[in-house]
Amino acid sequence: MENNQPSNTFGQKVENMTLKGYYKRLPLRSAPRNDFIKEVARECHVTLQTVRNWILYGIKPQQRCHIDILSKLTGIKEENLWKD
Repeated sequence: MENNQPSNTFGQKVENMTLKGYYKRLPLRSAPRNDFIKEVARECHVTLQTVRNWILYGIKPQQRCHIDILSKLTGIKEENLWKD
């Protein structure tokens, strides 16, 4: 027997709710690490994977402007960005 009941994550009836209303009631979450990666990628005009390589694997950007952007966004001096 199939269960035709919609999932109800709010403990409220959702039958008359719009999709937009449902979306607006979803809990707000923050993912600061992911947001930071997206911001750097947007500012530097590079892919998310490129930014992850810079951060997680210590690969230094080839372009000077990217180092400047990273320093500006983080407030970390250039010489300390990849210092272990």
